[in-house]
Amino acid sequence: MRFESWGFLFLLLLLPIFHRLWLSRNLPAKIRLPFGLRAAPSSGNPVRTLLWLRYLGLVLLIIALARPQSSFTQVERSANGIDIMLVMDVSLSMNIEDLSDRSRFDIAKEVMENFIKGRTTDRIGFVSFSGEAVTHAPPTLDYGLVMRSIRDVEMGVLKDGTAIGDGLAVAINRLRNSTAKSRVIVLLTDGDNNVGQVDPQTSGELAQGFGIKVYTIAIGREGRVRLPIRRKDAFGRMMPTQYTWFDNALNPKLLEEIAGATGGKFYRVTDEKALEGVFSEIDRLERTEVKTSQKTRYNDRFQTPLQFGVLLLLIAQLLAQGWWRLTA
Repeated sequence: MRFESWGFLFLLLLLPIFHRLWLSRNLPAKIRLPFGLRAAPSSGNPVRTLLWLRYLGLVLLIIALARPQSSFTQVERSANGIDIMLVMDVSLSMNIEDLSDRSRFDIAKEVMENFIKGRTTDRIGFVSFSGEAVTHAPPTLDYGLVMRSIRDVEMGVLKDGTAIGDGLAVAINRLRNSTAKSRVIVLLTDGDNNVGQVDPQTSGELAQGFGIKVYTIAIGREGRVRLPIRRKDAFGRMMPTQYTWFDNALNPKLLEEIAGATGGKFYRVTDEKALEGVFSEIDRLERTEVKTSQKTRYNDRFQTPLQFGVLLLLIAQLLAQGWWRLTA
């Protein structure tokens, strides 16, 4: 609340002065009685009642003259967002537990979800791949949909293998017609390209041609590692975990070339904390600039005190001329 013409409020200071003048002119003469007796006070004073009605009416009129206003602030935010495609390897080797006490797969899903929770104005999509690639969510602001897609994705559903080129190509296809200020792909894999219809270098060149930046993440350790095998029995119950030896192969040079050619960055990750740090860095590097403008609108609220002020003055005048037949 504010007063547009607040200078009129100084008129309120004149009311005590007028009241003193009225008292000096209108108080009845004092009567002294012998033997210390005092005159009995009158049971009521209509004149003073009318006077206070008029004072209250004048106060409301002065407040109306000062133009009280309520304010409404509207904040407008404009952001030319970033379109981001998360591309995750879901081949069976992602089941290896060499980053911590959990599988690469579970850690990657959790870190990706936390990354999504930190965005507000960017469209995000999700692609998974093993021997083939599939889109689970196109670029969207419905982050709940994207996170559900990441939670629900499973290993062993798609054809086995590691088709990095296909996964990258599917993500590029989702971004190539985007009009966003920046288009980004974050590709996470724990293996080398060994199947697929599109060569990874070709996909990298496509991304470069469309101006799409690719961040590549090589996750897990290379060499001979133990691969846990989890199966369910005929009744859907999990059987005891069995292990087999697996030769894990990575191609960091390939991923580094793709990232470098597109203006992105390559990351090598061998533990859970490092993966969290990678996504935190990408989050800082790919930030949408949000411009904020603030507009304040003022609405006049003088009508209410004006109406009540005039009403009180009319009541006082009617009482003075009618029922009480007084002149104040």
